[in-house]
Amino acid sequence: MKQDPFGNLSDWGSVLEILDNLSDNGNLAECQPGLIRILKYKGNWRLREEVLKRAGEIQTPSYEMVFQVITILADDNIYYDARILASCALIPLLKCVQDGSCGELNKQTRKVVEKLRSTPQPPFFDKALKRLDSLVGLPGLLEH
Repeated sequence: MKQDPFGNLSDWGSVLEILDNLSDNGNLAECQPGLIRILKYKGNWRLREEVLKRAGEIQTPSYEMVFQVITILADDNIYYDARILASCALIPLLKCVQDGSCGELNKQTRKVVEKLRSTPQPPFFDKALKRLDSLVGLPGLLEH
């Protein structure tokens, strides 16, 4: 399977179909470079949200995949709904990292959550941050 089967992201209807098929067949992990490209793509909020909703299904997430989700969480220029989806996706992703980078990703996540929680946030976003913080704030919970 191609690592990036999504093609032109402006043709979002076909991208959603491909994403659905990959998810239904359990093949999202094989296409992480393409998923990362979608997460970086600022031209379609729906594509980004769909990838974030499905990201937790990836049983063997790459460092780059998890890092991109952390980047979305940390970006004040991205709307709150996407950042909440990113926080929800991070919980299973961090638990599944297998390439020895879990400690570093956990540390980066902790740093982002601490920074965000150091300033007042809307209650709905703060709730998502608290839930994530309760996991990454516990030493060893997400460490392998």
